[in-house]
Amino acid sequence: MLLNLKDYFKHLYFSFFRARNTPARLSAKRLLFLLGIFLVYPLWVLYLALGNLLDEIFYPGYKNESLKEPIFVIGNFRSGTTFLHRLLLEDDQSTGIRTWEIYFAPSVSYRKFINLIRMISRMIGSPVRWIVNRFDETLNDYSYMHKTGMRQYEEDSHLFYHIWSSYNLFALFPFPNLARKYIYYDQMVPEERRRIEIGYFRSLLQRHVYYHGGKRYISKNPDFSPMVETLLKQFPDAKFINIVREPTDVVPSTINMWANHWHTFGSPAEDYPLRDVLLEHIKHWYRYPHQKLQMLPENRYTVIQFAEFVTNPQKVMERVYDQFGMEISPAFRRVLKEQTIRSRSYQSRHQYSLMEMGLDEAWVQREMFPALKGYDFQDQLTEHAHEPA
Repeated sequence: MLLNLKDYFKHLYFSFFRARNTPARLSAKRLLFLLGIFLVYPLWVLYLALGNLLDEIFYPGYKNESLKEPIFVIGNFRSGTTFLHRLLLEDDQSTGIRTWEIYFAPSVSYRKFINLIRMISRMIGSPVRWIVNRFDETLNDYSYMHKTGMRQYEEDSHLFYHIWSSYNLFALFPFPNLARKYIYYDQMVPEERRRIEIGYFRSLLQRHVYYHGGKRYISKNPDFSPMVETLLKQFPDAKFINIVREPTDVVPSTINMWANHWHTFGSPAEDYPLRDVLLEHIKHWYRYPHQKLQMLPENRYTVIQFAEFVTNPQKVMERVYDQFGMEISPAFRRVLKEQTIRSRSYQSRHQYSLMEMGLDEAWVQREMFPALKGYDFQDQLTEHAHEPA
């Protein structure tokens, strides 16, 4: 069974009977959200299943897609993974998944159908484009981090929403007892369940690459940091880029991001709930992936320092491409040069106060820096404590 019904019903039970004194307490706002989720989700799952079934009938060739040497961008949340991912996808030799493909058309059949609708829409004045643009404006009013929208590249771990099995569910259902196993995915999720989930994920990536003509696939997911061993079993030739940012920046930015999620989908009593759980995942996601991946050949694993990357993305990308044995096209080299010029004048619009969150910089360094043991540049990180995000 692909759908994780056990966890689905656990979230349903916790939402209505175990929510008191949690960020998911049952306010009127929260009840409205829950009704929407639990009424719409089963219909959405049936819609997705139909698309996958149609692929088996009309596009079975997707199964022959080899997904040769996919690249996984990992690292903690708020470490520059989105910037890195979207920059890599400026290279037209690569492909990644967009928001509309995750939620509305993960199957080849639905993509063909939606493209037919778009073609008809252009013939009658592009009403579909107008609707999508208005929707994207609404999304960006909500988004307090990076630019989002139906046509933006997105984290493909959102594909796990299809089967109700993801750390991302923590944003909607802030119950640590249900989320903790995803912090330690490789160790705490049963092997058979991991096999089912990653097998489903692989099948969707095969459909995507099949539809996009066999391009190199690039994935970006902070929540894949604790599941690198599982990924290696399913993608034995995969390459990994681990981007590492100063903990005194990652910690407050991450706490703020999750607090915004919980205030959006509910009515928490605290400004910054569940800090201990977030600190737990940050620490493990610094330590674990590097421990597992540093044994790979250098043409399959690299670590990027956030501060160096945002200062000179061209230099860093040239190093990564050379290390991975990939060729930079003239067009992509021009993109990198232009981005490097823009980066020199960039200033983050996000400022966070550790003190308001009940923390201080010395505590963060004392708690988090041991998790960076093993990285070659551990001592250098303190020099970049407040570089622009």
